Amino acid sequence: MAKDNDKGTVVRRVKASSAGSSAARTEEPATKLKAATAKTPKSAPKTSKPAKKARVPKEKSFFLLRPVFAIGRYFRDSWHELRQVRWTNRRATWALTLAVILFSAFFAIFVLLFDNIFQWLVKEVIL
Repeated sequence: MAKDNDKGTVVRRVKASSAGSSAARTEEPATKLKAATAKTPKSAPKTSKPAKKARVPKEKSFFLLRPVFAIGRYFRDSWHELRQVRWTNRRATWALTLAVILFSAFFAIFVLLFDNIFQWLVKEVIL
C-alpha cells in the first residue's frame, strides 16, 4: 500500500508478530527502504557455513552394564514422552468412553442378529 504526498512516497511495511497488534506496523520513506536493500543484495553469496559440532566419542562401557544403561534410557525417554502427552479433561474422557460403549453395543447386536439369521438359513432353508 503506497501513498503519494509532498515529501515522497511512503511505504507501509507490516511485520509479523504473534499478537497481531497494530504496533508492529511501521511507515518508512522509500529512500530508507532503497538504502536498506542496497546494503544487502539478495543474490550475495554466503561466505561462511555453520560449523558442525565435532563428535565426541563415547567411552565404551563394560558390556555387562549395557542392558542396565538401556533400561535406564528407556525409562528416561518414556517419562519424557509422558510429559509431552496432552491429556483430555473429564468431560471429553466420558464422552469418548460413552462413544466406545455405544459402538461396541451396536456391533454386538449386529453380529448377534446376523448370526441368528444365518443359523436359521442353514437349519431351515438349506438342510
